[in-house]
Amino acid sequence: MVSRMLATMNWKEFLPFLLREFRLSSSEFESITGVSNVTVSNIKSGRNKSLTQNTISKIEDKLSIKIDDSDPENITFKKLSKLEITFEGTIPVNQYPLLATVYAGEPALLEHEIFDETVPFAYIKPGHKCFALRVSGHSMDTTLKDGDLILVDMDVPLADGCLVAVKLKNGNQYIKRYYDTTYGILKLTSDNSEYGVKLIDKQDIAACHRVVSVSFAI
Repeated sequence: MVSRMLATMNWKEFLPFLLREFRLSSSEFESITGVSNVTVSNIKSGRNKSLTQNTISKIEDKLSIKIDDSDPENITFKKLSKLEITFEGTIPVNQYPLLATVYAGEPALLEHEIFDETVPFAYIKPGHKCFALRVSGHSMDTTLKDGDLILVDMDVPLADGCLVAVKLKNGNQYIKRYYDTTYGILKLTSDNSEYGVKLIDKQDIAACHRVVSVSFAI
């Protein structure tokens, strides 16, 4: 089951809302997620304007949710799917939440979309660390086309040459091939030779997760 938060909220409004949604006190929230009461109090009082990416990851992991804070004044979340195996013909599939669009191109400003649906993939994994994204653009032709769906698994290790969905701290999101230069820089390449190479400082990356499956648009 997918849950979607519709109200427009910043962190000061969102974190208390999240505790109410899960019926948790601050002490229970700390016990479950490891996020301290001091952190929660600082957000509620407005002393701190946002949470670190490490803190957000802890909350996502323990509550089995995916938080979208690319717009800090419009923070949303979805509950990630449980393992619900069905069959398409003779192929077992699981339904995964479709979260957003990831751009395969060079956007001046990411067009931010939130979807409220699930999509099937023949990738069966217990747990809550997978989600789907829709590809927009042409930089990954010939591997991925505009409109294709990709499945991301946050648990799978990255390796040079793998496909990744990358979210930058400025809110931009990309689908690229991953190469670690070991010098604090990631090299992100396109499969379409008409697009160039991106060199990204690792400190500018909010999230980078491996693509494990593709559903091609018809």
